[in-house]
Amino acid sequence: MKNKIVWEKWRDPMLTNYLDEEWPGSDLDEDEDKIPVHTVERQPVMHTPFGMLSVLDASMACKQFDFWMMHTNFDITEGLANVIENLPGVETLEIYTRYRARLGFPRSGLFTARDVMHSVQQAVDDIHHMDQNQVLEGLDISIAEHVMEARDKVEKKYEHWAIWMVPNGNLEVVGSDTDDETYRNKITVLQQAQMAVGGRLLTSEDE
Repeated sequence: MKNKIVWEKWRDPMLTNYLDEEWPGSDLDEDEDKIPVHTVERQPVMHTPFGMLSVLDASMACKQFDFWMMHTNFDITEGLANVIENLPGVETLEIYTRYRARLGFPRSGLFTARDVMHSVQQAVDDIHHMDQNQVLEGLDISIAEHVMEARDKVEKKYEHWAIWMVPNGNLEVVGSDTDDETYRNKITVLQQAQMAVGGRLLTSEDE
């Protein structure tokens, strides 16, 4: 299965509809009692480890970074998180779940969100290929290159795929856009052939 990332703009829930909020006293008529002069203007606040802070403070994180939620169909491992965190343009990284994280991009204008997102996707693809290439360790260089070439072609065409490296050097390739019963039956045949004859099996699900 191809590793996919979906990006969603993150909005601070503390600031949602703030401008539409009616604070106590905003609907008083001019003829009613005036607010005492020692009463300060009400502002929305939130509890933090540093005490009560205004959600409109210029130092709030949402005003310092361009936040985006990253949704994935693969595990965000510690190793992957370390790689992403060190990519140019990634200022903050918070892992929420195995499939979801929040990234903060600079607001300086020196990096564009689209370019950083592309770098993240490229890093994910590179790591996935490195994991797959471990299956090819020990093979003759010419055979390994042949397999990688076949992999590059089949993964561009299909969502799910498998390559069986037959001991005689031949390749058996299957692919499908859906992980349906027909595709799984083909994988089972290749697995049985591998157990009976030998060789190596590389699939889009290998990690």
